[in-house]
This record gives sequence, C-alpha cells and structure tokens, in this order.
Amino acid sequence: MITEDEANLLSRFFYIFSDPTRLKIISALLTAERGSRCVNKVSEYLSLSQPVVSQQLRILKDAGLVTVTRDRQFYRYAVADKHVAEILQTGLDHIYEKTNQEE
Repeated sequence: MITEDEANLLSRFFYIFSDPTRLKIISALLTAERGSRCVNKVSEYLSLSQPVVSQQLRILKDAGLVTVTRDRQFYRYAVADKHVAEILQTGLDHIYEKTNQEE
C-alpha cells in the first residue's frame, strides 16, 4: 500500500496530466523531428498563443516532465524521459481498451 506522502506526490504528478493543453504539448514534443521544439514552433504546431504555451511548458518543466536547453537565442523543450511517453501511451491504451470492451 502507498504511503500518505506517496499518495500526495502521485496526486500532484497526475494533476499535471489532467490538462488537455499540457497533454497536447507533450504529444507535440514527442513527435518533434529533432526530439525538441522551441516555444514558437509548439505554438504554431498546436495553433495556441505563445504565452499559453510558455506558461504550460513552465508547469511541465517544474514538474520534471520536460527539459529545456538553449539553442543560440532559442530555448528548446523536450520530453524529459521515456516514462512520460509511456504514461501517455498507457493512458491511451486504457481508454481504447475500455472503449472496445463497451462495444
């Protein structure tokens, strides 16, 4: 059984995944040709304003789900590790499995 502290940490962790915009940003980063994108490219790719994307990337970075590196005058964001992609895929697998069972 998980401890109270672990439950609280997991709750905060999964809260990050509860926002559709953040999920789209993670997906956009996962599909990036070079494995990373700068804010303006994520913004263009998702048709979202740069301030919205920047704010959500900050949340993702603070949660340890994305990393940032400087590329000349741009900051490039990438998914932090394979676990982020696995969590996203596991969630999708669960949804599709449940959907198929109901049909």
